Amino acid sequence: MQRDIEAIVNALWLSLFVGLVAIWAIDLEKKPVDRVSLQRIEVPCQSGAALPSLTLNEDGIPLISWVDQDQDGYAVIRFSKWQQDRWSSPTEITRGNTWFVNWADFPSMAVLADGTMAVHWLDKISSDTYAYGIKIALSRDGGKSWSDSLIPHTDRSPSEHGFLSLKSMGDRFHLSWLDGRETLKGKPMTLRSRFLFADGSMSQEVLLDDSVCDCCPVDAVVGEKNAITFYRDRDHMEVRDIAWIQQAADSGLPEAADLLHDDQWIQPGCPVNGPAICGSPERWAVVWYTEAERLLQNGNGVVMLRSGGATSTKAERSQPPFKIDAGDPLGRVDICEWGEGDFLVCWMEQNGNSAEISVREWKPGSKPAQRWVVAETSPGRKSGFPRIIQIPGKSQAIVAYTRFDADNRSRVETVLIGE
Repeated sequence: MQRDIEAIVNALWLSLFVGLVAIWAIDLEKKPVDRVSLQRIEVPCQSGAALPSLTLNEDGIPLISWVDQDQDGYAVIRFSKWQQDRWSSPTEITRGNTWFVNWADFPSMAVLADGTMAVHWLDKISSDTYAYGIKIALSRDGGKSWSDSLIPHTDRSPSEHGFLSLKSMGDRFHLSWLDGRETLKGKPMTLRSRFLFADGSMSQEVLLDDSVCDCCPVDAVVGEKNAITFYRDRDHMEVRDIAWIQQAADSGLPEAADLLHDDQWIQPGCPVNGPAICGSPERWAVVWYTEAERLLQNGNGVVMLRSGGATSTKAERSQPPFKIDAGDPLGRVDICEWGEGDFLVCWMEQNGNSAEISVREWKPGSKPAQRWVVAETSPGRKSGFPRIIQIPGKSQAIVAYTRFDADNRSRVETVLIGE
């Protein structure tokens, strides 16, 4: 059944490849049991675009950003707004020719309740390959104009600063990032945090963890009272499991911390596979990838899923994580809310010489539903990380990913999931 459906999808894609129009959609019905429809929606990007990211504006409307490359070798961040089931004409945010453009550490956006927008990217600090820092720009007019860039980390040393988690707390942005200032002394990567306000001012920088994985994405959930950052930890035995740390919303100081699950993944190098989290500190769900030896399936890693939060039940907290992959995952996970208390989980699954962008619905306390293959792409690093977000007030979600044409040119595309 799965192969038949994939054959139909591939045939539809091939037939429309030459005759693309400005706005197009393909019905990819792949889950008749659950009556879910999948539609490809074109993103108004250039050939060569990659690194998509999704967020919501102050009105709950999805925004997509990506990175284009112009003819002069500049990297360009553009964004588009979701309007009438399609993406608006793109708006340029910023461009540069000294950026550090990385398949796993890519730009993102967030929006405050008053409409203040923030975007981040990485820029080189020196000519050394791995000497770069985070830059953030703000807009108070819907993205028409942007402020001069801000640097959230107090350190300016020629080391790595990146994998920023940029989240809106309504009246401020919560920032948490990997900071390599201590690596120049032979010490581990650190995790640091601070708040960024709409006027461009920032709170005091806080050290959250002095030994973390070097290059795994970081994610966070935020609320009125606190924020919780999830990341890949690293101990002196090279165990690299997912951990969390909770900060007070007023001071930003750590309040509590623990491992998410005792995977016991011993890994001498960074796997470039961090956790993804959605919800709130009161109730959240998190997904992550692991290759812990005791959890391997036929020698392959696994994608794990669990829920928690201040309002979660004791039974829910005591449940072991759910395995959600199809047997040969690449990880590169994301997750979003879906309806009342449910979640949609997104990850990449190896299938021969390609990778399947996979999605499953999950209700905490029950087994995940059937897997949907929403698209296929390259399994290599160049395809980056797919992203997923729910459209508030609707039984719809958007998946963004990078695909490649016959000439191996990349392009950002989206799939609309609807009931």
